[in-house]
Amino acid sequence: MPDTFDIRAIRHLPEALFRQAELHPYQPAQWRRKHGTYLPITYMELATRVRRLASGLLREGVEAGDRIAILMENRPEWAIVDYAILSTGAVSVPLYCTYRPQDIAYVLNDAGVGMAFVSGGNLLTHLLAAQQDCPGLRRIIALNPDDARLARMEDLEEGEVLEAALQERMAQIDRNALATIVYTSGTTANPKGVMLSHGNILANLDAIPDIIAFQRDEMLLSFLPLAHALERMAGHFLPYSFGISVAFAERPDTVAKNLGEARPTLMITVPRMLEVVRNRILGQIGKQAAWKQRLFGLLLKLAARPQKPFWQRWLHRWLDRRIGDTVRQRFGGRLRMLISGGAPLSQETGAFFHALGIPVIEGYGLTESAPLLTVNPIDAPRLGSVGRAIANVELRLAEDGEILARGPNIMQGYWRQPEATRQAVDEDGWLHTGDIGRIDEDGYLYITDRKKDLIVNSGGENIAPQRIEARLTGDALIDQVVIYGDRKPYLVALVVPNEESLRAWAKEQGLPDTDWASLCASPLARKHVQTRINALLAGFNPFEQIRRIFLLDEPLTIDNGMLTPTLKIKRRQVHAAFADRFEALY
Repeated sequence: MPDTFDIRAIRHLPEALFRQAELHPYQPAQWRRKHGTYLPITYMELATRVRRLASGLLREGVEAGDRIAILMENRPEWAIVDYAILSTGAVSVPLYCTYRPQDIAYVLNDAGVGMAFVSGGNLLTHLLAAQQDCPGLRRIIALNPDDARLARMEDLEEGEVLEAALQERMAQIDRNALATIVYTSGTTANPKGVMLSHGNILANLDAIPDIIAFQRDEMLLSFLPLAHALERMAGHFLPYSFGISVAFAERPDTVAKNLGEARPTLMITVPRMLEVVRNRILGQIGKQAAWKQRLFGLLLKLAARPQKPFWQRWLHRWLDRRIGDTVRQRFGGRLRMLISGGAPLSQETGAFFHALGIPVIEGYGLTESAPLLTVNPIDAPRLGSVGRAIANVELRLAEDGEILARGPNIMQGYWRQPEATRQAVDEDGWLHTGDIGRIDEDGYLYITDRKKDLIVNSGGENIAPQRIEARLTGDALIDQVVIYGDRKPYLVALVVPNEESLRAWAKEQGLPDTDWASLCASPLARKHVQTRINALLAGFNPFEQIRRIFLLDEPLTIDNGMLTPTLKIKRRQVHAAFADRFEALY
């Protein structure tokens, strides 16, 4: 039996997993953290549990096309449940763990969900609260529930495997069958359900062999929410289809510790996390002796030079062994690439990690494209771009610069929203992304802004806020920034400063030690941050300058409703929440 297969010949998503289990039964598919150690779960074990749970679903009367929700943290059972649902021809509906009960109820009712899987704890509490407003939710299946009224996931797996029935059901699944309804992450009031077929997702997987050559011992650390299309594709369907193992972080805030424990070779991340890590490293370097700071700066400069004389190449290697190795050990010591998506990555941040020997492969896409549209080639990346279109995708720009995409990965439409579908995908099959960009002569795509986020000032100038915000958050002094100024004479901004950097400046200035809120309210601190912003935007157009700011003493987070689960700013919510303070700047 050959040790690989052509992903392009696969008919549906579970088939790729089962093929991997046949070819590499004893290879780790997953790593479960227990008592500070990661223990392996083989492909044979994973496939067996998927078959057992799928058989349990058949005994429960699940039919092809039924919608079944998943509300779980990133954990091995997530894959078992998802693949079991897909093996029966049913449709999985992932839910964000950050959803409130009313958000859960909205998605369950909108998708017509009749059954839901949940882990436990607060997630179970929230699901039970939502169930009161979901008359169609008839069955909740939990992991080890205390409530006798709830079904146990383990009970569904205890019966015999209905192999013949499963094979018959899977034989009816083809690439056109609906696989999942993925709800957009909520930057608008009511998220829309994106309908993705097995073929939409497989079209992304079909393009992967031309992009990345995987190693046999490849391991991915999963921490982004599996309800999001990026992690679902790159951290879920991709690894199980290509024989990669997946380790699960305990929580997003333990990723640094889990990196050292699992020692992954790959990780999916978002620009916001990379910016935080970069600023943290720079902050730590800034506390060291001046000669160490100069050596670190020299490493960054030499790494940025593609052509170097021999002595600079030797010096670069020496610095990389002394400094780069130390930083890489914090990531586990085996990390060979980071895959970034979900938002534009600043060129400064990409260059920083590249200089440290951890290249960031940036991709671009939308939930509506399953999600991949472009990727930066690992052997020829262009920092600042999101790469070239993958093999089966066409790209072009509309007259106003909006990026249009067409290919077999484009969604079937929005669930029960035909008008919204027509607005998103035109009659020729082009997806209107809502992003503004440009394409260079070699086909590399550059994102400049969101079309709907463009600011038109009172002078009629079109301003791309994300371009300016990306420039500012690349600085160690600034953690977050949101620009405001539609129909106004000039731009203003909310700024969340980096506490460590601002306090260090205050100490240097001899300012009295005070609480964080008082420091942010200080006119001196505001003037310092404004001066830094002016310097950072020196090369920008006059109408792109930020004239006034206010400092916020608490970050924009998922919990306070200002960020999506993938850490993108909910611009409208921020503008509404701080409307008075924005207007006061005029």
